[in-house]
Amino acid sequence: MGLYLSPVADTTSGVRLDRILVTGDEEGERVDRLLARRLAIPRSQAQSLLAWGAVQIDGVSPSRSRRVRGGETVEVRWSGAGIVPTPAPIPILHEDDHLVVVNKPRGIAVHPAGHAPAVTVVSILLSRGPLAPGAPGRPGVVHRLDAATTGALVLAKTGDALQGLSEQFRRREVEKAYLAGVRGEVGVAEGVVEGRVERDARRPWRMRTGGRKEASTEFVVLGRGEGVTLLLVRLRTGRTHQIRVHLSAIGHPVIGDPLYGGGEGPLLLHAWRLGFRHPATGEWVEYEAEPPPELAGWLGGRGSTPRR
Repeated sequence: MGLYLSPVADTTSGVRLDRILVTGDEEGERVDRLLARRLAIPRSQAQSLLAWGAVQIDGVSPSRSRRVRGGETVEVRWSGAGIVPTPAPIPILHEDDHLVVVNKPRGIAVHPAGHAPAVTVVSILLSRGPLAPGAPGRPGVVHRLDAATTGALVLAKTGDALQGLSEQFRRREVEKAYLAGVRGEVGVAEGVVEGRVERDARRPWRMRTGGRKEASTEFVVLGRGEGVTLLLVRLRTGRTHQIRVHLSAIGHPVIGDPLYGGGEGPLLLHAWRLGFRHPATGEWVEYEAEPPPELAGWLGGRGSTPRR
């Protein structure tokens, strides 16, 4: 089996570092196979760790087909490396051994980025316990919400959960319903916005229509009045800024979205319901996130929005 050195805490980030000493019996084994066996993770996850640069052999990042040699030390830095856990309150909608679902507050990024503050959803959850290894700086991240968007967000705590949830998102098997307050009174009861999107080459911080990636957004009017409309929105695809771009394209930008014509103030976009098959049990589960006061007041005291 070989010597497996116990995980040690990285005191600068509070995350895990695994070291594996390769034995003579393991000489010539592919490093991705070695990692999968020694760490008891799926081989695809081992290959992802290698692709993301989370693995080093004697200080050098190997390819996944690299053959190990006896006496080498293989180090795996789980993807929270460099993230300082930051205890802070965050609404938990559900948590078990495999995943955690939160109601993301406004103004908090999902994971660290070059411009992001130190406190993120990831850093808060790392203060509670480990998340699944993922892309660098993105442990447990399956999908994202913009920092200004509130609502239901699921993160994985194990490699199997990360793989299973990611596959469901990729295959568009996940139910995602949003509440959006938009400018203007939408003249139809319901509709579908079809329009390809891509990143704006001249302004790379925003997206534009007429691009290369297919995108489709459904909406149902929940209420109108005084030049504003409350929509229930469902995504058939999941592109960056998709709801914001599509609603702006039909002349009804999301309120509080200066990037796409919605003006200043709180962004009135809320990931209200999230449904998926639990990656461990296969059971369909659904979570509803209470909307912020700016949107909750629009529901007129009728509680949960209708299931359309």
